[in-house]
Order: sequence, then C-alpha cells, then structure tokens
Amino acid sequence: MKSIVVYSVIITLLLSLAQFNLSNAFGGKIDYKKIFKNECQKCHGRDGKVTKRGKKLGARDFTDAEWQASVTDKELIETITNGRKKMPRQGGKLSPEEIKALVKYIRYFVPKKRR
Repeated sequence: MKSIVVYSVIITLLLSLAQFNLSNAFGGKIDYKKIFKNECQKCHGRDGKVTKRGKKLGARDFTDAEWQASVTDKELIETITNGRKKMPRQGGKLSPEEIKALVKYIRYFVPKKRR
C-alpha cells in the first residue's frame, strides 16, 4: 500500500513537471528579437540593412521593399530552415515556430508605405 502511494506521488510529480515544461515550450512567447540578434544580425544588421560582412557574403537587405514583395513567407521559411549559399541552415537550431516568428519579424523591416 505504501509503495502505491509513493508511486502515485512520483507519477503525479513527473506529470506536473512535464506539463510545466510543455507549457513553457509551446505556450510561452518566442523571443524573435533575441533570435534575430543571435543568428541574423551579424549579416543582416540590427535594422535589417546588410552589414559589411553581410555584403561580402551576399546577404539580403530586409529593408528592400522590392525584394520583400518578391519573396513569399514559404520561401523565407525554406531559406532559414535549409540555408542558402553561405547562409547557414537554422533548421536543427531553431524550431519551426521560431522560424515562422523570424519571418514575421523580417516582414517588419519593409518600409511602412509598402506593407
């Protein structure tokens, strides 16, 4: 009888921890600005404009309205996930939800009159 109570407490505790971890993983806000800063800013700049390093590597200027209009969200997701030319793939590093959040953030760099 005592062992059943102990096992019940352990199982309840484990389920509670699992629920807590899942709610943080899926229910929490994605810090897309932090991800951009850590993964993208070196080449694409804090303001979405290409840095010197980015120019050498062929990075895109996210403030270019023509480029923004020419690329779909699906294409951006694919590029971020799989990489492109000298841009490293982020698929193993970032979750699909984080990549989608980055795409939304990238769209904010387009000049307001073109949004």
